Amino acid sequence: MKKTLTLLLFGMICCTLSAQISNTLYFDKQNYRQHHLNPSFQPKGKLYVGVPLVSTVAVGGGNTDITLTDIFKSKKIDGEQKTLLFCDKNVMAADEFLDAIHGREQLHASYRIDLFDAGYRINDKMFVTLTVSNKMESAISIPKEFFEFFFVGMENGETFDLCVDKMAVSGSLYTEIAGGFSSKLDENLAWGAKAKFLIGHANVSSNLRNLHMSASEDEWQVSGSGNLRITTPTMEITTTETDRVSGLKSNGGKITKAQGHGFAIDAGVNYQVTPEVKISASILDLGFLAWTGNVQELNPREYFSYKGIEYEVSEDNAAEGWWGPYKRRFKRMLKKNEHPENYTTWLSAKLLLAGEYAFMDDKFSVGALSKTYILRKATREELVLSANFRPIEHFSGTFTYTLFNGWNNIGIGLNGNAGPINLYAAIDHIPLRYASMDGHKVPCYVRDTKVTLGMGVVIGYKKNNRFNL
Repeated sequence: MKKTLTLLLFGMICCTLSAQISNTLYFDKQNYRQHHLNPSFQPKGKLYVGVPLVSTVAVGGGNTDITLTDIFKSKKIDGEQKTLLFCDKNVMAADEFLDAIHGREQLHASYRIDLFDAGYRINDKMFVTLTVSNKMESAISIPKEFFEFFFVGMENGETFDLCVDKMAVSGSLYTEIAGGFSSKLDENLAWGAKAKFLIGHANVSSNLRNLHMSASEDEWQVSGSGNLRITTPTMEITTTETDRVSGLKSNGGKITKAQGHGFAIDAGVNYQVTPEVKISASILDLGFLAWTGNVQELNPREYFSYKGIEYEVSEDNAAEGWWGPYKRRFKRMLKKNEHPENYTTWLSAKLLLAGEYAFMDDKFSVGALSKTYILRKATREELVLSANFRPIEHFSGTFTYTLFNGWNNIGIGLNGNAGPINLYAAIDHIPLRYASMDGHKVPCYVRDTKVTLGMGVVIGYKKNNRFNL
């Protein structure tokens, strides 16, 4: 079971997406997308229109604490250098793995595709925007005690009370229609806001209470209460006559069908302290989704005893061969509520605070950005240092370094105009060190990577436009 959990964790690290718009965008004054991170920023030019579906596309991947070097260890066995799981009997590095987790392990996933994005300058003081985006946000928060339960508790017979306030699963797929404006109050101060109407398509949300686990070498005992709510127009949870889960089936629905609605706001402000120094702040995605469509709810049995399954990881095992026994026991742990209630979920809000110092007639600047992600039952912090250059009016670039996460967190963003055509590309947390695994190079020290691409049309661009505060 330890090896199975380890392989699942490896899969989550490699495949989990985390795709808010790149942090390199925040200090890029020549990029019309800058207002997505602070609605008080006014794009340069009279008008911009993003190319549908590719105006902004953001993808990425990662987690908060674990790298591949925490999971795989290199050791010489019988004169041959091998790569083994940290829990392999020849390695036994579970303590090192647990030391890498600080309180909780958070896996976060999201993507963003702008279906439509446009902005227009009304006058010298006001700029308005309209954006339609398809977004997905998800997060898994797993307390450190959960991993101790698997890698220590079963051997020592200890009892664990999991900190369920730190344990949660959530995910939402939705369409966002956002209308925003920015207003210049005086020569140095500007503010802006956005109102967002949300159309929910699918959601999964957990709410665990009083979860208690006791572990020994022969048996696990699980007790507690709570629910797992799922809202989707495409799938139905099937059950037996006793309301136990038996599987999933398609109901023929379309994922674009609305299953809920909601509202959110963005707000921001920026102030030019001196000709060289600027400070700014914003809060993004402060809002909720109310789910009223095809709501389904699973509840755990009040008490469950599990005596485990003996299994040895092998390349010859088919997927169903090793997963089948676990799947049957997992279904036995859950029952379906035939009369679920509608519910509400909150978006993952972001709080941004920044300062920038410009020199050489604003052709170069340095900045610092603090970004706090307010996830469900958890927060996640980023502190980004930035060096920015704008040598000519139609080209700009940004280099970033994210603190507190080793030396593998360098980012780069490039923005340029070829006539009216604007192109933008950025990557945060570029993997700098790689290891060889089965003949393939994989990043070994990086925890997440973000990539943002975009294309649009900018009309009426003016050099030294002072309204982009």
